[in-house]
Amino acid sequence: MSYNIRITYFGIIRSITSWAKVAREILKGLIKNGIEISIYETKGFLYDKNFNLELLEKYVSHKTYDIIFTFEHPLKYYMLPKSSFKIGFLVYEFTHLPQSWIENINKYLDMVLVPSTFTYNVFINSGIKKEKIKILRYGYNPNYYYPTKKTNKINNFLTVSSPHKRESLDILLEAFTKAFKDNNNVRLTVKLSYSQFKKNKNFEIPSFNKLIEKYQKILNSKLKIITDKLSEEDMGNLYRNSDIYISLSKAESFGLPFLESLACGRPVVSLKYGGQLDFLNDKNTVFIKHVLKETQDELYEKTKEKQFVAYPEINDCIEKLKIIYNKGF
Repeated sequence: MSYNIRITYFGIIRSITSWAKVAREILKGLIKNGIEISIYETKGFLYDKNFNLELLEKYVSHKTYDIIFTFEHPLKYYMLPKSSFKIGFLVYEFTHLPQSWIENINKYLDMVLVPSTFTYNVFINSGIKKEKIKILRYGYNPNYYYPTKKTNKINNFLTVSSPHKRESLDILLEAFTKAFKDNNNVRLTVKLSYSQFKKNKNFEIPSFNKLIEKYQKILNSKLKIITDKLSEEDMGNLYRNSDIYISLSKAESFGLPFLESLACGRPVVSLKYGGQLDFLNDKNTVFIKHVLKETQDELYEKTKEKQFVAYPEINDCIEKLKIIYNKGF
């Protein structure tokens, strides 16, 4: 099928980050539907020059086509060709966009795609022109993320995380330890996107590697840390080999691991806040109480406006972890 439309993608694709993964899947979908594409590849967070692009490799050509599709930082928008129709896919976890984002989005983009109602509202309230914004939610690949039978009993917990303060892995480890320190029938598997770079960034948990070592000594076999790069097939198996997915992230623009876990037939534990509320509900989720507070170094970019995130109530989390273990889901 041909639509006589040619699209250039501008952004990072050789990375395990969620936005690079989403971009790859969109590009594969466009190719499958007969649309001619070109990939103008950039480098960025967790860029891996040896990343296997499979069928996308031959489309890396830096050609400029009719439509530019980008999943990149707005500060790079000045590099986009002026003659093409420009569509930007963006995520944002906090409550007000940085001023530089607002200016560059309104100046350079013809259309903005965001993955959730939460993000849509943040963009509107920040001053992005409403007529530019559309919601395009993430999906999952059913070849890798599909359900299998599970028992009602909950023993194996899974989280996919990074050392970022926003993702609250430190709080989750504390809550899990207090709930199950004397219970040898449970396990928490932590799949890390990366452990930590040598120089700690302000938005990262201080001395993260030492924190992990501390909880490994306390929990022993009850805590499994995975730092290896896993394929999509391996990730699907990881979800299916767990009983429930848990994240106490203080803010998510979408929360792709929540969706992938549900696709694998596994319920989740989450705060009742953020982009994941577009598809999480009381039937598939155990919600942990939270308090909305001003950010404390969770921000990736400093802004003049006050920013807020949801802080999990750890005692409520401890209590509900015990209930999940004793009563199942």
